Amino acid sequence: MGMLDKLKQLVEEAQKRGVRAVDASQFSHPVAAQTEWHPLKPGGANFQTHRLDDSNPDLLVFRATTFTKVFCGIFAGVGVLGIAIPLLIFMHQGGTDWGLLLFAFLFGGIFLTAGLLMYYFMATPRVFDTFYGCYYKGRKKPEHTLGMSRDEPHAITHLNEVVAIQVISERISSKNGSYRSYEINLVKQDGSRINVVDHGKPAAVITDAEILATQLGLPLWDAS
Repeated sequence: MGMLDKLKQLVEEAQKRGVRAVDASQFSHPVAAQTEWHPLKPGGANFQTHRLDDSNPDLLVFRATTFTKVFCGIFAGVGVLGIAIPLLIFMHQGGTDWGLLLFAFLFGGIFLTAGLLMYYFMATPRVFDTFYGCYYKGRKKPEHTLGMSRDEPHAITHLNEVVAIQVISERISSKNGSYRSYEINLVKQDGSRINVVDHGKPAAVITDAEILATQLGLPLWDAS
């Protein structure tokens, strides 16, 4: 298979997944040609999961939206009820139906665990500390942020290594229909990327990406 055939095959596969082909030359940057333009994080929500809080210019923070918290809370709530109601029935019946109790903890436990895990990962702040020039995910500043140590490369991204803000989209198909999800990614000097957020409200993604790019003094590569 020749190079042209391979390129055609890649384009066709991308179109099947709902990924749009991108001409990187439009961004007039050498790193753009080294950067991948397929979704970094396959999948995504069909609602807005995060919003950018830029009230403090020294700390730009993507926080989970109220809807995201409620969404996770519904799962956890179903889990709690799934355990509590059968447990009350079990106690009322004199503690004889152990099958009911086992079902309660299995059914309720699945929903409760799912809700708590979703909240833990989705509600984790994405923080751009412009004062110290770093990006990290977490509710607590990594220990080595102040000294700008590279001992935790996965915990901290130094903003001087970031060359652009990338926005791309992907069509997600499910049994209930399809929708597009939009990513904001950081592009580093070597062309590698770091995902920041991924959700289904394009207007919010573009607005937040524009604010982020302006505050960080970086170009916005919008291929959404």
